[in-house]
Amino acid sequence: MQSERLRTRTLRRRGAVAILIALLLPVLLGFLVVTLEGGLSRDTRRKVQNAADAAALAAATELFIHYPAIVDSSFSDADPSGSGAAAARAAAAANGFPDGGNSSVVVNLPPAGGPFKNKAGYAEVIVTFNQPRYLSRMWGGESISVVARAVSRARWAGTNIGIMVLDAAVKNALIGSGNGNLTVTGGSPGTEGAAVIVNSNNWVAAAATGGGLLIAPEFKITGGYTGALIGDVETGVPPSPDPLRHLPEPIVTQPGMMTVTNLGPGSKQYTLTPGYYSKLPNFTTGDVVILQQGGIYSINGGGFKSTGATIKMDPDSSGGVMIYNNPSGSAESDVIAITGNSAGTVNLSALTEGPYAGILLWQKRKATQSLSVAGGGNFTLLGTFYAANALLNVTGNGDAVIGSQYISRTLSLGGGGNTLINYTDEGTARLREVILVE
Repeated sequence: MQSERLRTRTLRRRGAVAILIALLLPVLLGFLVVTLEGGLSRDTRRKVQNAADAAALAAATELFIHYPAIVDSSFSDADPSGSGAAAARAAAAANGFPDGGNSSVVVNLPPAGGPFKNKAGYAEVIVTFNQPRYLSRMWGGESISVVARAVSRARWAGTNIGIMVLDAAVKNALIGSGNGNLTVTGGSPGTEGAAVIVNSNNWVAAAATGGGLLIAPEFKITGGYTGALIGDVETGVPPSPDPLRHLPEPIVTQPGMMTVTNLGPGSKQYTLTPGYYSKLPNFTTGDVVILQQGGIYSINGGGFKSTGATIKMDPDSSGGVMIYNNPSGSAESDVIAITGNSAGTVNLSALTEGPYAGILLWQKRKATQSLSVAGGGNFTLLGTFYAANALLNVTGNGDAVIGSQYISRTLSLGGGGNTLINYTDEGTARLREVILVE
């Protein structure tokens, strides 16, 4: 009798479990569908976002090439050739989401919405992928739209560097040996000011000797230092790369023209147009050198040397100048060497447009000839001095404005005057910047 009762209970339990499984099966299946297709959706969302990011950066890279024109207020079309939009679509397709079929790619140059709406130099990309349903078709046959958006920016940005010394190991990579003061002023808005960066890991990477002072908002030195550095000094800082490494060497194919006029016994006026030159005369006291603005002066041998001459820009033109020293060998005569004195006036400023905007003096990267500038009298040079593989010698006498930024392998500062480097983002070499902002 007891065994019959047990058998009856067992049969009842089995029936209850079967009913319970039948009731819960749709729920369990639903959880399975949500888990599988939810994971697939998250993976797809990540892939679509990656494609949108890559596409926005590709568009910004194209904008960067044309950036000086894009930011010009007279330039009405941000992407006149369509190369920016084409680059964005190509990048999206390369990441698995072509513009067509189950996906679409919308490119807005400039952005059509958000905080950067209608701002030049920005690119907006919206990638939409219609993900098919699989197990979830039981709840509906329509695809699931997965949307990702990215916004990028392209521009030439200021470096916020007043002085950068690139040599990684030499002693006294930066040395101030005179009894005058060198002061770095300026900086990007919202920063502590333009920095002095010394990459050498030597225990005396930077030194101030002879009673002079090196004054700047901040010093960032990989190694150590001695002497009077006035400002916020930080040592043990990892070295920084050359901020201008992305810029190609200038190529000047048009010969320049020089007109010579006699001014009197032993003195001449030289009027030069942008282009390439070789074996320029050595300009001396009493000479007047007039440079037409808006172009590059490529010195292909012989150097650019002046002692006491007046050097100025043509007032009837605009756009500033850049002197590019392009020696073919290692001859020490192939140098840039500009010395001022009370007999002459030196007044030059850097290019204001194009990829080389902000650079006044550039020496070929592989060239090792020293680049020398000695201020004196009425002396003002505005812009970046760039000698990536050479010593830059700067000597200040009086109250000279000698450049707005120095980037060189090593740097020697001397003289008894007060030398000023007034850094500004607009008046110095630009740093390439292509980044995502949304």
